[in-house]
Amino acid sequence: MIQLRRITQVNDPDLSRLMDLYILSFPEEERRDEKQLFRMIETVPEMSFNAVEENGELCGLSVFWDLGEFYYMEHLAVFPEMRNRKIGQQILDYWKNHLPKLQILEAEPAVEAMAVRRIGFYERNGFQVIYKDYVQPSYRKEEDSCPLWILGTGPHSDIQECIRLIKEKVYKEPLKLLQA
Repeated sequence: MIQLRRITQVNDPDLSRLMDLYILSFPEEERRDEKQLFRMIETVPEMSFNAVEENGELCGLSVFWDLGEFYYMEHLAVFPEMRNRKIGQQILDYWKNHLPKLQILEAEPAVEAMAVRRIGFYERNGFQVIYKDYVQPSYRKEEDSCPLWILGTGPHSDIQECIRLIKEKVYKEPLKLLQA
């Protein structure tokens, strides 16, 4: 059974391994600057950077945001040697059981084979494509980055307001921490 353990201090003994996984799992344009992320871990209460553990063994990371009416699921990664053990599915089950509000995430459009598989994985685990005309902002500068789809555990009466909030809280406000 997996557990999520929120990391709140940059001196956490597991953070170094989790940062290695973060860098390995996400290309530069899909992740934050390391110093910025460290500041956020300690100062942004809406963001939860979590170590994922299975029976006490570190097996991945999960980053999500509590944005009031919904959760924004930013990153999910499992160590390569732990893959094919259904840990990703267990993380989604954990989210479903412990985070009772609507959950929203971004994914690459189902064009390339890997993206089709990823969308299928999320759909098999309770997510559905709810918006296809989204452009993810850059993590490093104030401009748009790449076209993605929005998936959610259900519809929202005002998806445009959700997107506005994600762009503001998750992308724009943290840019200030790049200069700090």
